[in-house]
Amino acid sequence: MDLEIQVKQINQRQYQKCKMVKILLDKYPKGSFPKQQSDGKYMDGYLHENLKIPAKKIVDDMTFLGVVSSSTLEVGTGKSVLVQQIGEAYTELVNKEHGLNLTFDMKNIVFNPADLIKRAFELPKYSCIILDEWEDNHYWSALATTLRQFFRKCRQLNLFMILIIPNFFQLPMPYAVSRSLFFIDVRFQGEFERGFFSFYNFKKKKTLYIKGKKTHDYNVTKPDFYGRFPDGYAVPREVYVAGKHKDMMDDHFEKKVPTESEIKAKYFHKLYQNLEGITIKKLSEAFGVSERTGDRYLQVVREANGATVSSETELPIQSAKLPFVKKVSVVRKTTTPPEDFETNDSPILNEEDNNGEEE
Repeated sequence: MDLEIQVKQINQRQYQKCKMVKILLDKYPKGSFPKQQSDGKYMDGYLHENLKIPAKKIVDDMTFLGVVSSSTLEVGTGKSVLVQQIGEAYTELVNKEHGLNLTFDMKNIVFNPADLIKRAFELPKYSCIILDEWEDNHYWSALATTLRQFFRKCRQLNLFMILIIPNFFQLPMPYAVSRSLFFIDVRFQGEFERGFFSFYNFKKKKTLYIKGKKTHDYNVTKPDFYGRFPDGYAVPREVYVAGKHKDMMDDHFEKKVPTESEIKAKYFHKLYQNLEGITIKKLSEAFGVSERTGDRYLQVVREANGATVSSETELPIQSAKLPFVKKVSVVRKTTTPPEDFETNDSPILNEEDNNGEEE
């Protein structure tokens, strides 16, 4: 048998062991969405059991962080779908556990670091807040700064934050290893089939990060369990897509504050164009920079204006813009979920699962 086919069949058997449970019975009565055969939504039973831990303990002056990424493709695997389902399930659990009345909707989701701190102060205590993936030229440095600010300013808000990122191994080590509660790898199976994930608890994600970071190898340790998740956002799809699109447009047209270097380049170029007989050397001395830096100032502004000429050629000035969890040991019964994931079985939590041990 072809090796690729063998690997595919092994992966399929791993995910067939998943136990699905019904949650949110009151929120989603039968008929809430197409092909629904009973009240509620489906969620992986082992994932649901793990979410009970932060839901129970967050009132003990705790703030939790979960990380979600993908080892297959960085986009399109369904990370946002799963994370919204986690946020919705956690909200139901924390409400039941502590008699709260928290909600989960678009106000629990932000799309850029600039909104994270502000939104954190607007949400009630013990809420879930999701920092969805965003596009930025300085993605990782902005993320590191945001996380530092979040844990410094928002530590006492007692929130459950879920971070969606493109690559687990590029996350700064303090947050990948010691700050985060768990890591979930949302992945494709077969021919780009969505709905699969691997769960790493606090200990396993540390092993994964330390041993796998150098070569981005996700095979250095096995996850605690493999899981499935159905399709469907927790917030209306059109509302989520509109919110993400608005954030992208706002970011695209946002007026950038020029840096000190950009301001110097602008005025260096303007003076060079308007002072008769001035040389780059003399003007550089007046600015307190080297002649090479002065030449670079001119080149940067000219490139921004679409011109490529020698340093001594004068041009009209147009613009100066420059460009967790305690490990839950389980034994899985090999059962293939029915078409709508219907099951009345509860996950078995008391026996040791040899498939979750490291090789």
